[in-house]
Amino acid sequence: HEWEHGMQLMNLVIREGKSWPFVDEFETVESYRGYFLSHAAFVVRDGENSRIMGCFYIKPNFPGRCSHICNGGFITAPEYRRMGVATLMGRAFLKYAKELGYKSSYFNLVFKSNDASVRLWEKLGFERIATLESAAELNGVEGLDTAYGYRFDLDGLNKDFVIHL
Repeated sequence: HEWEHGMQLMNLVIREGKSWPFVDEFETVESYRGYFLSHAAFVVRDGENSRIMGCFYIKPNFPGRCSHICNGGFITAPEYRRMGVATLMGRAFLKYAKELGYKSSYFNLVFKSNDASVRLWEKLGFERIATLESAAELNGVEGLDTAYGYRFDLDGLNKDFVIHL
């Protein structure tokens, strides 16, 4: 059930066309599971009604000699947007990525037009280290949008770091 709901959320953000690079939706739970659930994946539930508020994954951004650098993918259910869910997931990502043994995190494609995402990563202390002009055709953006690369040094994260807001 969670996998199917996660796939529905993923396909929703693909259709929205504003925050992920995908064009084609996932047609099967197996294909979604192969992408989103291939390593560590988490679900955030509403404590009052158990509804899924959002989900995220943590996995290596690169293979082999660079596999200590992780990436994350985040989806907040539309009805829970602008309520702090993404901040909670971002903080959880930092704590769990460090606990999983990653040394740093690098987000390759944070689109300039996605103001909420840009603000979130900067608020959480991610450093913008790359700018890729003309990176993506996104809905609601004239021409090609710019993508930013954001890095976080997980080795520098205090071991007593807490997730709560």
